[in-house]
Amino acid sequence: KTPVVPWSSIIAALHLVKSKATTHILRAVAHTSQASMALRVFASAWGNATHWGSLRRLMDGLQFKGFAGLEASLSDLGDDADARAATAQQARDRGLELIVGLYSHWTDYEGTWAAADPAEHLDQLRRQVDACAALEPMHINVHAGCDSWPEDVSTRFFEDAQSIVPANASFETHRGRPLGHAFQCERILDAVPGLRLTADPSHWHVVHERFLDMDAVAGRVDHVHARVGNEERPQLAAPFDDAAADWHVA
Repeated sequence: KTPVVPWSSIIAALHLVKSKATTHILRAVAHTSQASMALRVFASAWGNATHWGSLRRLMDGLQFKGFAGLEASLSDLGDDADARAATAQQARDRGLELIVGLYSHWTDYEGTWAAADPAEHLDQLRRQVDACAALEPMHINVHAGCDSWPEDVSTRFFEDAQSIVPANASFETHRGRPLGHAFQCERILDAVPGLRLTADPSHWHVVHERFLDMDAVAGRVDHVHARVGNEERPQLAAPFDDAAADWHVA
């Protein structure tokens, strides 16, 4: 049965809806609005493209299994504008919508991390937003900022960053970013009223080593990243077959 939650603008990149963290955030969000929409389930290219052998074969699988679409970074989609446009068209040809992941720095978390100031992050974010525009994604997920910055610097950064991204963008609660710390994230949300989130509670569970109440941020969530996991293993690869999924969460 398709989960239905009251949410003014809901999109979810869910590998499988089996995580307690995901269940909690969806229930919390359900109390924030009187509007109602059906949950749309996307799959991430991260990890899955390797499993399927290629992005094209992954999209074939998503079409067959009834996913609403694909979430992928710019580099996942192609090395240049022409390659990315071709991949986006392949997704549309299969009836798949597209969510694009952007990075202000440390792109795709590949290579060695290097320090960069907020101005450098904002410059890269502008370039990625420009590159993304031609793809016309239905949503944009942004990995932005750096967890080593002082909180006042991070707050000013998100004030500037939200003015760069389009209205259909949200910022992920990913480790290595200012929003990857749950309590700091809540304070930044208070200071930057228009900031919208991509909630991946598993990152907070890894950082804080405990299950957190999501009610305080649920009203600011537009997009959810769900994980297969349990109390001691909150981040596991998401298998496509039910038997493997049951083994993971047992």
